Amino acid sequence: MTQSGSRHERRIKVFLGEYQHTMDSKGRVVIPSKFRRELQQGCVVTKGQDNCLQILTKKSWSLLSERMADLPVTEKSSRQLRRAIFSGAVDSKLDSAGRIQIPENLRDYSSIPINGDVTVTGTGNTIEIWSSKVWKKIQNEADHEFANINEVKG
Repeated sequence: MTQSGSRHERRIKVFLGEYQHTMDSKGRVVIPSKFRRELQQGCVVTKGQDNCLQILTKKSWSLLSERMADLPVTEKSSRQLRRAIFSGAVDSKLDSAGRIQIPENLRDYSSIPINGDVTVTGTGNTIEIWSSKVWKKIQNEADHEFANINEVKG
């Protein structure tokens, strides 16, 4: 996937797939091996839509931060969006076993309990971490909507 925004095109990693894991007793989640290379320089974990967690590469985080800075401070929804994304965000690194630490506030937000089942999904330029129970519900809704799309907007 390429994204243009300047004279030069910037390549952004496309994360694909769905993987089942378990959060360990210390609040860590294994990141699929095919995602790890892009996260070796560090990443940011933050709140995502629908109560998932998002993992962004440093490059993707920088691009998102720039977009958030452009939102008008006079609009309440823009302020709320910035607060949700930035106040919940943490810088992170993979450990030697390819795991990422999920802080308690983000575990609470995403309803992922210690020793709970998680689903890690690639969603283009981000990785999402879901409570597997919530993921099944969200995925069923998405599959239903996808099967019944009559037009594409946008």
